[in-house]
Amino acid sequence: MLIPDNELTLERLKAFICKWAGPAKPEYGIRTEEIPADLPFVLKDFYRFAGNWPNPSFGTGSDPGGLRPKLFEAQDIWMDASGLKREDGRITFLLENQGSWSCEVDAGRDDSPVYSDAARLWDDYLEESEIVCPSLPHFMTTFCLQELVFGSRYFGKLQGGLDPAVFRDTLNPIWLDGYYVFKEPSHSFYLCGDNLLIMDYYSDVWYGCLEESALSLIADPTMVNPIEP
Repeated sequence: MLIPDNELTLERLKAFICKWAGPAKPEYGIRTEEIPADLPFVLKDFYRFAGNWPNPSFGTGSDPGGLRPKLFEAQDIWMDASGLKREDGRITFLLENQGSWSCEVDAGRDDSPVYSDAARLWDDYLEESEIVCPSLPHFMTTFCLQELVFGSRYFGKLQGGLDPAVFRDTLNPIWLDGYYVFKEPSHSFYLCGDNLLIMDYYSDVWYGCLEESALSLIADPTMVNPIEP
């Protein structure tokens, strides 16, 4: 199921999330009255859909601290609606996992682009956030698919670049040339079979699945480099 980069982007993304993580439930979303009114519509809609969606990789229980990890906070962190920060007319909604950069949108603007200060990591002259993606639906699609990979029960990095011959089934494209915080295409995603998600990120190839049996779709087991949770 290739997600189109148009007005249907988020609906197709939602459909894929439900295919991957299971059916959406009312409790997985946030009530409209708890979502700030000045957020762009896309973010308000996505908070209603998945603002509290738990990660199925952690079963039905909770961690020792009493909190069950959410689906979209495995690598980078989609902030809770109640904890959004505001400054100079912008709302911070996403954080890098170690706080090295953040992403913002314009308050009260439905067609807001996504801004980020991520380039400060490699550009000493950058003084403020800059536009990294003109489309919020596009950015959210890249982010969510990345989190599905890194939040999988079984995930890791393949040795070598993306080679269809490595897999026992066809690589079906889901989202190609996705923009994130680098101001250029950086992420492409593929589904192998029904349950092995592949992310090609600047020629680093990551895999994720919820069932261990899906790892058999990788033809050469020596290429599998699992990451400990």
